[in-house]
Order: sequence, then C-alpha cells, then structure tokens
Amino acid sequence: MDFKCFQKGAGRSEDLNEVYDFLKIISEKNRLRIICLLRQKTLCVCEIYKALKISQKLTSHHLGELKKVGILNKKKEGSFVYYSLNKKMFDEKIKLLNQLIK
Repeated sequence: MDFKCFQKGAGRSEDLNEVYDFLKIISEKNRLRIICLLRQKTLCVCEIYKALKISQKLTSHHLGELKKVGILNKKKEGSFVYYSLNKKMFDEKIKLLNQLIK
C-alpha cells in the first residue's frame, strides 16, 4: 500500500518503515544525547560514556542501535573505537521525515 503523505516518487511502505525505524531508535534520551555529541565531533566510546555519565556497556549498546539504522560511522584505531555522525545518512532520514510531516 502506498501512502500519499510522501512527495511524488516516494511514499512507498518502505519509506514509512524507514522513518518509523529511525524515530524508534532516536526516541531514547541517551541516543539523542549521543547524536548531539557526535554532531560536534568524532569521539571514542570512552569520551561518550564519560560525557553522558552512564556505563560503557550501556553506551556501547546505544551506539550499536544507532549504527543499525546507518546514522553512525565507526572507526577503530588501536584499542579505541571512534564514532562520528554519518551526516549524509542522518540528513536523508530527516528529509524522509520532513516529507511525511509537510
């Protein structure tokens, strides 16, 4: 079933599912805080969990969930894992969301 709430050329059920999955993942408070941190600069897990004042294990879980929807880049350097926001993918998901709500 196609939805008319998307602009011409979009509107497939896949688009709606993609927006739903994106919103579901970012709706958690710590994940939003991670996005805010990573919009500013690339950080290692150790910097993120210290900034959020939550455990490293919980931070890694949230990072994994954000990575599942493709909005994070991950880079390993030695024993450190660095994350950055995949701005192109994040902007694409925001664009789909804007098509839905306009």
